[in-house]
Amino acid sequence: METMPPPKDEHTGLVGAFIRLNRKFFNISAVILLGGMTLLIGADVILRLVAGAPVRGAHDIIGMALLMLFVCSLPYSWPAGVHVRMDMLYGRYGPGVRRIVDLISSAAALIFAILLAWQAARYIPHMYRVKSSTVTLGIPYWPFTIAIAISAALFALSIIVEAVLLFRREKP
Repeated sequence: METMPPPKDEHTGLVGAFIRLNRKFFNISAVILLGGMTLLIGADVILRLVAGAPVRGAHDIIGMALLMLFVCSLPYSWPAGVHVRMDMLYGRYGPGVRRIVDLISSAAALIFAILLAWQAARYIPHMYRVKSSTVTLGIPYWPFTIAIAISAALFALSIIVEAVLLFRREKP
């Protein structure tokens, strides 16, 4: 399987800084979250087999870490081109049709990102007030909801930057 190279740092100024920030944010969060989940799952399995006592709350922590991994990847996935796309069809289109498809998918993704950011931000006070939390460890949801709102806003901004560059016939 061929791996995709990271996008080139050909943009300067604010756009280049924004793209590099998203990549750095993704890389750091992926290393921390994947490394932490791997260690926790390993410890949970070993303790379950050896001592008959799994790590209490491991499922809570791993579930929240998976959510954060997904959320932290959103702003980077769009300009890097690693989001889900129907390459079987997309590869057969000509440049003009690809541009139209890219604009339509950008509009749909932008609507999703804005709604996600808005709904997450809207529910932060409620989650804080009612003390909504995970079942086993009681980890509060509101800090993660803040992260979702921020990441969705960065995702929306990534889509806007990508659409502007696409419209100007540039590619980040």
